[in-house]
Amino acid sequence: MGGLQVQPELTRSQVAAMMEPKVSSRQLQKYLNIARLYVPGFEKFTDPQTGRLRGMAKLYESHVPILQEIRSLARENTLEDIESEFQKRALKT
Repeated sequence: MGGLQVQPELTRSQVAAMMEPKVSSRQLQKYLNIARLYVPGFEKFTDPQTGRLRGMAKLYESHVPILQEIRSLARENTLEDIESEFQKRALKT
């Protein structure tokens, strides 16, 4: 049947454990903070009332590749450098 496939929700701890190498949930939040500001599809992670990271937004496997990219960049760059890179990418689109 060609119906819509539903992705299972993942906890932040599960996604943090999926990173190569693994990270803490706190570190994952830092990556989510960058993604929510500059990556299409991560807008729901911004709380519309506070403008800060929304704690209740759901994570899915489709979020993992971009978070892994940020994780990989974090091994060689500061979070400020990574944020600057994603800011530049957002401006190009």
